[in-house]
Amino acid sequence: MLFGIDVSHYQEEIDWPKVKASGVSFAIIKATEGTGFIDPMFEVNFRGAVDAGIVPGTYHFFLPKFAPLQQASHYLTNLKEIVGNRPCLPPCIDLETAGAPSKAVMNANVRSFMQELERVDGRPGLFYTSPGFWNTYLPVPVFNNYRLTLTDLDWAVRHPLWQAQYTTGWPTQVFPWSGWTFWQYSSAGKISGIRTRVDLNYFNGSSADLAALAARGGSRG
Repeated sequence: MLFGIDVSHYQEEIDWPKVKASGVSFAIIKATEGTGFIDPMFEVNFRGAVDAGIVPGTYHFFLPKFAPLQQASHYLTNLKEIVGNRPCLPPCIDLETAGAPSKAVMNANVRSFMQELERVDGRPGLFYTSPGFWNTYLPVPVFNNYRLTLTDLDWAVRHPLWQAQYTTGWPTQVFPWSGWTFWQYSSAGKISGIRTRVDLNYFNGSSADLAALAARGGSRG
């Protein structure tokens, strides 16, 4: 496993060479939120991570009250401008805010957002979520052969999971995935080069695996 962080403007100015020297292999950076917000440190953090030799990723903070395709367009436009074709982890949806009128609407809107990311970027995007949020707001009961089954989430399994779960043990399995790709295991980390607390993560793979996941670069749209 590899060690990494995720950051936004809340971490203020970051000394990226010191972060790299602390053993950080990757950094997933907040890019956008909703349909208009751009994280004020997005470009600085992205370029700083790249210049320090850290594999970068990005994420969009999804707000259910806004149309999914408008959110995807906002995110992808900024990826095209800042990330371009540089190596970067697949685009990511940050799912931790409720507000859709029903599970069915939430499920459909998240699916629409992810399909648009993949259409433009060419890779299945990442899901950031906790087991509690995912299980509460996404499953939609469906009938198969006149019997009620657990959920309609089969479409999600092809997208890598970035699981948020702060536990002293191993994280629980989140249906429909058989395991996690990234695991955010703490929100209270201390890293040289960052003055504030920071989220800590593991990547479930090797350096070669991480490079392969980032290899195709940013938005092509």
